[in-house]
Amino acid sequence: MHKDNQFTVIGIIIWLICAVFFLYEFLLRTVIGTFQSPIMYDFNIDSFKYSILSTSAYLGIYGLMQIPVGLIIDSIGLKKSILLGCGICAISAIGFSLTYTYYTAVPLRMLMGLGSSFGFVCLIVAVYDWFPRKYTALFIGLSQFIGTMGPMLAAGPLNSMAENATTSWREVFFHLGIWGLIFLLPIFLIVRNNNLKTSNYIVIRKREKANILLSNIFFNKTPWIIAIYSACVYFAIEYLSENEAKNYITLKGFSSSFASYMITVSWIGYAIGCPLLGFLSDYFKRRKTLMVVASFFLVIALTAIYLSTSETCIVIAFFLLGIGASGQSIGFAFIAEHFKKRYLAIAISLNNAMIMALSSVNAPLIGLALDHFKQDLDIQLSDYSIVFGILIAVAIISLLISMLGIKENFCKSKVEMTFLSTEKN
Repeated sequence: MHKDNQFTVIGIIIWLICAVFFLYEFLLRTVIGTFQSPIMYDFNIDSFKYSILSTSAYLGIYGLMQIPVGLIIDSIGLKKSILLGCGICAISAIGFSLTYTYYTAVPLRMLMGLGSSFGFVCLIVAVYDWFPRKYTALFIGLSQFIGTMGPMLAAGPLNSMAENATTSWREVFFHLGIWGLIFLLPIFLIVRNNNLKTSNYIVIRKREKANILLSNIFFNKTPWIIAIYSACVYFAIEYLSENEAKNYITLKGFSSSFASYMITVSWIGYAIGCPLLGFLSDYFKRRKTLMVVASFFLVIALTAIYLSTSETCIVIAFFLLGIGASGQSIGFAFIAEHFKKRYLAIAISLNNAMIMALSSVNAPLIGLALDHFKQDLDIQLSDYSIVFGILIAVAIISLLISMLGIKENFCKSKVEMTFLSTEKN
């Protein structure tokens, strides 16, 4: 059997290490939302400044670094890239836990975003380096399933600990930094690139200049369409988990604990949806159809969260929110089927950059609108109409793109050879 069609023990271990780093950076990204009130109190900031700290400072640099990260991975390899990213995350998390001023916290949060920007791209490169091509979407989904454990921990268990005064946000970030430093050891000892081998030969490809690599990506409309879709379908879960979901559900009359666990429920939906939609799209050889279904679920979920006062309906709606957001995982598989391996890291980086750019720009704008249009000193339930109006509009855009802007490829690579079986049934 050809090497590309085989699993290896070392490949699975390397993939798991990359997946754990993705979980780690995902936790750094979302755990701040669990401590929104104490952080706002400690730094004496409003919703707008908090959204800058929680989302824009992190996702802004995260998004801007995606293309450079793709070039860095292509240049120095998987091992050095993930070592660099994890080291930056660990040091910045420790620094963030020790700061007492907002204007010091913001650049440290940006450093977290810088280190975290290596996480998902390194993980996808590991999937394509070490696993059979026919399981691509499934393993991208499984990778995101593992990463989703981060926000699940942030929203549920850590929130309960915070409410019971057993831990503070400073302790959480300090310990996360220490764990990051420890995690550097298995990365250093185990992670490596998989050389492209065929039988007894090693394939050596000529390295292309960065401007040629970028032009082959940027002047192709397919990655842009998929990137915009991915950004729109993912934005709601990212925004709500890091910003206003807990406060909004609490204003509806539910407990703070219930509100926090709704964030966990949404990430459970996301964790289940990523591998499930990936498996279904691989099995039925349909990418577009599953992307349409995901967007439809997203629109229904956001509408239900906004309108419903039933506890059961809200639980179901948050679960569907996660299922809908998981449609973006299919986008990564779709993009990979349109580019050769030498362009893969950069193409994936573009998709990830668009996702983070939309979140980093829209989050503070929504926070600013919320502060501007609120009818009282404190935010009321009715003030959230502007928030959900924007979220639902973005979800509808993703639905229209998936229906009208994406052409089904039936899971066939546009650039690699297609092998047909000669066996007779």
